[in-house]
Amino acid sequence: MMRTQLGRAVSVAAVLWAFIAVAEAPARGLAELGAGARAHVRVTDWARSNGFDVTWLRRGEALRIGNGTVALVLRDGSRAVELDGVKVWLSYPVSIRADAAFVSALDMETAIEPILFPRKNSRALAIVALDPGHGGKDKGYHKGAHQEKKYTLSLARELRSELERAGLRVVLTREADVNVGLAARTAIARRRGAQLFVSLHFNSTAVGAQSVRGAEVYCLTPVGGRSTNSRRSGSERDPGSRFNDESVLAAFHIQRALVKRLGMEDRGVRRAQFEVLRTAAMPAVLVEAGFMSHPVEGAKLRDASFRRELAKAIAAGIMEYKRVTEGRAARNRSESS
Repeated sequence: MMRTQLGRAVSVAAVLWAFIAVAEAPARGLAELGAGARAHVRVTDWARSNGFDVTWLRRGEALRIGNGTVALVLRDGSRAVELDGVKVWLSYPVSIRADAAFVSALDMETAIEPILFPRKNSRALAIVALDPGHGGKDKGYHKGAHQEKKYTLSLARELRSELERAGLRVVLTREADVNVGLAARTAIARRRGAQLFVSLHFNSTAVGAQSVRGAEVYCLTPVGGRSTNSRRSGSERDPGSRFNDESVLAAFHIQRALVKRLGMEDRGVRRAQFEVLRTAAMPAVLVEAGFMSHPVEGAKLRDASFRRELAKAIAAGIMEYKRVTEGRAARNRSESS
């Protein structure tokens, strides 16, 4: 699906250009970038060096880069880009000045390139840990008899069946209505040899409950980056930081499956400092598979048949992640080390 000829030399060249672009920004009227010590990549040059065509959708406001197989759309001032029609949140906003578009080098390295140019894993994905959110005294979102903890466990069981049919081994961090500490959840996954950790949740909101709906998948905020819903930055002390490329790729394919297969509103691949993401000793994502607080979507989530469809979509995303990281289309780690 994706272009694969990105070598280390191209990435180095892009970053070198980033520093040149920042250094010359005032002379080009780009002082508004406010980059300080943060480097930026000139997107048009990066795109052409990697064989992508560049098309302005609205000159000075939005552009599209693509190669006939995949497309990336960027808009001035937005932290969200569209990759293959799926929203991916960046740490810093895109900046477009005249005929030049800039993305922070951090976002290019930690959000865009890992999806466009997936690395090849050293071993096949064989064991997945599923983490049904909440449990025991922690009900999660609840309204009357409807409790998030019940539905996350139900979804995990359905998803386990789908993944086992596909040939994977599955570990559940809880098998019943019990409370399991956050650190204990990732510890269970580590002890059982899981190579991917998927925490399952349903969303809710008190503000705009009648209108806010859709799916979103989180992975850990990269070191030096900003979380999607706050200014909190990623820390080098987070073990999960080592697995950024795999985590953002898995999050993308799960989000894509939820949006494309089920038609759910696309709230995007997002970043956060959730404890289960920070402490995971393997690639890790947290899925918010819809809003229980929305009157229509909430009713669907309570329906067992729809949860089976959710499980199929999430499983499809996981299997696509497995395919692209194991297939010949993936780049080898040695090319980027």
